[in-house]
Amino acid sequence: MKDILKIVERALDDEIASIRHFRDNLDERISECIELILNSKGKVVVTGVGKSGDIAQKISHTMSSTGTAAIFLHPTDAAHGDSGVVGKDDVVLAIGKSGESEELNYILPTLKNLGAKVVGMTANPKSKLAELSDILILTPVLREACLLELAPTSSTTIALMLGDAIAMALMELKNFQADDFALYHPAGRLGKRLSLHISDVMRKDDKNAFVSETAGLDEILKEITRKGLGATGVVDSNGILLGLITDFDIRKALTNKKLIEGVTAKEMMNVSPSFFSPEEKAYDVLTKMENRERPISVAPVVTKDKKFVGMVSLHDLLQKGL
Repeated sequence: MKDILKIVERALDDEIASIRHFRDNLDERISECIELILNSKGKVVVTGVGKSGDIAQKISHTMSSTGTAAIFLHPTDAAHGDSGVVGKDDVVLAIGKSGESEELNYILPTLKNLGAKVVGMTANPKSKLAELSDILILTPVLREACLLELAPTSSTTIALMLGDAIAMALMELKNFQADDFALYHPAGRLGKRLSLHISDVMRKDDKNAFVSETAGLDEILKEITRKGLGATGVVDSNGILLGLITDFDIRKALTNKKLIEGVTAKEMMNVSPSFFSPEEKAYDVLTKMENRERPISVAPVVTKDKKFVGMVSLHDLLQKGL
């Protein structure tokens, strides 16, 4: 029986060798393609058939999520009316290793008649796709990982990597930042980490816990119990944070026999608690709360002018799926 791992290694080596060959022989017209897209007022329409079509879909998704408007257009659908989505300011990125796909080449004259520019991505400089392209990018393939040289393997990997590289170049040239990325990815853990601020998750208004500095033990305990935060802020008449009282502070005072009759919030509070700003990213705050030498489970949220506007709970942050 053949050594299965050796077969896998050979296939990987073949693709790696083809990638290196492609990298060492980059077509300078890639820069023309990127400049064309960068200066275009329209979108990128990525198209291809079969395995190249699968790669085209992935490239369009990557571009769309990184600041370059893009869609995937299947050649067959385009031939039956969907070419109407293509505008005169669009750039068509057409992918095909051989460049001789009838379905793909059939629609390109129509897309050009609509005013779109065609960038062809192919390994065959003498193909019909090359002839129809306004800009031709050659993607030479040293060898496919398929021993029969039939199944698209190295060729599709190269097309995918080139599409990713073009998307990343556009992203950098457009100065696309993490906040922009978050705007396009509102769902999921990554989107939440990038987009959620403390102001979005903090307990505020009637859900926030606070007492005056003259509050007695009974009032303090009622506020902590009522709001379910395990802590309460201590504020002055202007809503300025003076300190924080937690369950731990109460237990500590009880252990040290300091819970005497008539004790006030001012006498019990921690006057220098850790606090956060409403503008801070929720994930950054979660990390700070967990990675302290002594992790904390709750902290006040304070504005620049010391106004106590909310309380952030480790439990609430974790429930957000950060």
